[in-house]
Amino acid sequence: MKFSSILLPTLLLVNTFVQAQQPQALANSGSRAESEKIGLQEAVDVALKNNLSIRQSGLAVENSMNTLDQSKWARYPNLNGTANLNLFTGRNINPYTNGIITNTVGSNGFGLSSGVTVFDGFQTRNNIALNQTNMEVARLDLQAMKNQITLNVVVAYLNVLSQEDLLAIAQRQVEVSRIQLERTQKLVNAGSVPETNLFDIQAQLANDEVQVVNAENAIISAKLTLKQLLNTAMERNIDVVRIEVPNPNIQPYPNSSSEVYEIAQSFLADVQAADMRVKAAQKAVDIAKGLRYPVVTAFANANTNSTTAAEKIIVTPSIIEQRAGYVDIGNTRYDVFAQIPSTTTTTEKIGYLRQIRSNVNTSIGLSVRVPIFNGYNAKFRTTGAVIQQKQAEVQAENVRLRLRQDIETAYVNMSNSAKKFSALGNQVRALEEAFRASEAKFNVGSLNSLDYSISKTNLDRARANQIQAKYDYIFRIKILDYYQNKPLNF
Repeated sequence: MKFSSILLPTLLLVNTFVQAQQPQALANSGSRAESEKIGLQEAVDVALKNNLSIRQSGLAVENSMNTLDQSKWARYPNLNGTANLNLFTGRNINPYTNGIITNTVGSNGFGLSSGVTVFDGFQTRNNIALNQTNMEVARLDLQAMKNQITLNVVVAYLNVLSQEDLLAIAQRQVEVSRIQLERTQKLVNAGSVPETNLFDIQAQLANDEVQVVNAENAIISAKLTLKQLLNTAMERNIDVVRIEVPNPNIQPYPNSSSEVYEIAQSFLADVQAADMRVKAAQKAVDIAKGLRYPVVTAFANANTNSTTAAEKIIVTPSIIEQRAGYVDIGNTRYDVFAQIPSTTTTTEKIGYLRQIRSNVNTSIGLSVRVPIFNGYNAKFRTTGAVIQQKQAEVQAENVRLRLRQDIETAYVNMSNSAKKFSALGNQVRALEEAFRASEAKFNVGSLNSLDYSISKTNLDRARANQIQAKYDYIFRIKILDYYQNKPLNF
């Protein structure tokens, strides 16, 4: 996992008093407004809720779920209906008798068709598995992003606390300088020390007040970073709830860097997502191989139609009497009539519904599409999928490599921070004793103001460095805890 985005706010933990210069008017206006208290867990919840990247990743998860559902339904038969309405003019073929007609003819038809893939080289099955894996990848990416933002919020929250502690130190130094100014003023009035000492103390007090202004501005910058992580307006005046951040207990870390790595790679979403991408690439190879197999499809159709040219011929039989001659019987002539059968033909339009019912036809069958030559499409698709699989495998190895390197770096930084905090503790204690001695000498006039100011400045700087080292060490510990899925609380 790449922690460049995390280490950037970490720089705020090791800045100096003058790292951020903001207009003092902004600090004054913020102090006049009523502040809104926000705790660490609340800050994390707000950041996760308001972060636009998380929303986008959430939509990616929904889209992958939709794609998965769509691929699952591809296993089932489809069903489609058709309807048409036509009007023909001029010389046309009678759709009912197939004879030639010249009058206007209208036709109407309906149809239902259904088909299902019986076999496609397991492409449908593998596509479902691919989309299932892609959905898991999207979920893991979302979880990794949430973890990243949570860690960033913790860093920003700690930075605000550290800057507030630095402000408290700066304010205490101002009070010390003011008390010393009053003492020096009395000594100058009594003639015990020269007036130049008073000027030096006044300069020291002015410098301490500048440090307070710088510390206040640093708090504004730290809060702005936190507000940006919360995706809230800069004008929103917030104060973090103070949490008890204990002084570091310089003890050997319970796990080695290799143990932390083994734990981290077993659960970190980044690593799991990389492994899932390898599985997805394997399924893509299987899909490409399926292009070499025949595709068997079953189908069924039902259709009916009607036309305005449809006519029913009605034949009506009849008998016609016709004189055929005569016969003489006893010198009497008798006419002879013949009865000749005859028929009359008429036409009658066939009704619309009757045509629809009578013209129904159905079909059912199987079709087989055998790939013979398609420009080596299956070959190139398979080769490309294999290459992408290898890329995914290398990427997974790279994720593990970066994770191991990040853990090793975090482990070394944690050890160095512990040593630095311990050394600074000894330095602060030594400088406190030195300053007390210098202050006592200065009060009786046996130490000049320059040496007094140097002693006080050294102590102030050491205390500030100790505060920064404290939070830096805690942050390093929290990074290692994060790699082991431990809660980021205090």
